[in-house]
Amino acid sequence: MSMNTFEPNWASPPGATVLDLLQERGLQMKELAERAHRDVQSVTRLIFGVEPLTSDWAECLSNVLGATTGFWLRREETYRSDLRRICEAVGESPAEWMSEVPLKDMVKLGWIERGTSAHETALNACAFFGVTTSSSFERKYTRLMAASAYRASNAYATRPSAVAAWLRQGEIAASAVDCAPWNPDRLHASLEAIRELTLEADPNVFLPTLEAILAASGVAMVVARTPEGCRASGATRFLNSDRALMQLSFRYLADDQFWFTVFHEVGHLLLHARDEVFLEGLEDRNSEAEKEADDFALQNLFAKVGTEVLESAPPSLRSILRLAQNAGIAPGIVVGQLQRCGRVPYKHFNNLKARYSWAD
Repeated sequence: MSMNTFEPNWASPPGATVLDLLQERGLQMKELAERAHRDVQSVTRLIFGVEPLTSDWAECLSNVLGATTGFWLRREETYRSDLRRICEAVGESPAEWMSEVPLKDMVKLGWIERGTSAHETALNACAFFGVTTSSSFERKYTRLMAASAYRASNAYATRPSAVAAWLRQGEIAASAVDCAPWNPDRLHASLEAIRELTLEADPNVFLPTLEAILAASGVAMVVARTPEGCRASGATRFLNSDRALMQLSFRYLADDQFWFTVFHEVGHLLLHARDEVFLEGLEDRNSEAEKEADDFALQNLFAKVGTEVLESAPPSLRSILRLAQNAGIAPGIVVGQLQRCGRVPYKHFNNLKARYSWAD
């Protein structure tokens, strides 16, 4: 009597079992992270199949969720084996069809593990994206890219696969953010509190506060550097009916650009269709939606004084500082907008802008 071994045409990460057991026991990812002595992002990456389930993880999961360490290690082995088998079954190497994906940057940024070979690194990227073939990659991200304004941008060397990687990192990181259900009224009521944050120059201070304000309105905020080939400074979209995502890259490393992007993205969330993806830095600046988001950002940043002052204020240091004080915003934002409307040359007053840097 012969028996055939069942080989599924899908690869389910052990994180799926972890998530089922967490829900069954009424536990939050945060609680698992605390018991495992890890951060929530690590738990999230495990659940998505991005972070390998090591013997340390197996022991932790056994203690918290049950089953033996052997069960968890076999679960990981089965997943990696299925992933490899399915990826190789179609006769195309993941390393080949992922040649446009910025794998080196994804490793450098800590999004995926570096494999012992280019093939293994590509398999790790398959786990990251949740795909197993080039066609599944295209199906999953073609709609996302088509829904975004990327299609209108031809000015820069932007690669769709790099944008997809950045957006996917946003999805994964957003799942670790504890959010209230989407509440547009609360978000609108929070604009003054967000505006006051512009006066704080230290991202270590204002980012946690901004994250908390947005989360209370149902918006998961994620800060993620962009890989080569992705020039986005921000993005907004709805992940589901109760949760929106605001993704920021700090691309320009200056307060005027950062805060304008924040208010611009809030504008998209409050004004525009929930099935759209908006990518700041890649979009058609002349589109109606982008003009509306720009106007929203400008009006709310200068809500205390009105935007007309940008046309009448003398372009002097004293005037800029006085205007910033009256508006309740950082002087760098005033400089940026005066530069934007042509009242001040782009090389003038840049010393008033707060500058940021990445801690590598």
